[in-house]
Amino acid sequence: RNSGVPIDLRHRDHRLKPKLVVICDISTSMRYCSELMLSLVHALQDLITKTHAFAFIDHLEYISPDFVGRQSNEAIREVLMRMPRGSYNTDMGYSLTNFAQTYMDTVDSRTTVIIVGDGRNNYKNPHLEIFKTIARRSRRTLWINPEMPMLWGSGDSDMLDYAPLCDNVVIASTMGELTQAVDHLLVQS
Repeated sequence: RNSGVPIDLRHRDHRLKPKLVVICDISTSMRYCSELMLSLVHALQDLITKTHAFAFIDHLEYISPDFVGRQSNEAIREVLMRMPRGSYNTDMGYSLTNFAQTYMDTVDSRTTVIIVGDGRNNYKNPHLEIFKTIARRSRRTLWINPEMPMLWGSGDSDMLDYAPLCDNVVIASTMGELTQAVDHLLVQS
């Protein structure tokens, strides 16, 4: 039956798929970029072992359940309706505190953490120590920011403090730039 070969060796690919945690600022200044990123996250669901998606303006919400069994645009619309535009005060630091208190167990040595935001925090505490802990626990941290670096540190921007804590900071404000960033991420995984 095997043409004289006693056994037929087969090898399985034991590479572990990466885990992904995405934290998106969906405040008025970031909404368009986060909508694009959430669309990409929805499309990546089958390539990634586990994806945990979060959105924040002034507090953090776990939005992964919104993607289950829904089309991308329907899920994103639901999230955006629940967290509408308005005169909120973006608070990345408080959102990081929410994450640390409830969701820190989603981050381990296989997890890539992606932050989508402009790093603007309305002069509130950026909670850099929490972000350092997240970066230390994760495999890699990637920050996607639509603002040009010359704007970092101006006004209420804490990006100059967050950037050195990241493995990579990508400037992306279009679908093409976001796609390139995600492609680069998947090649490195």
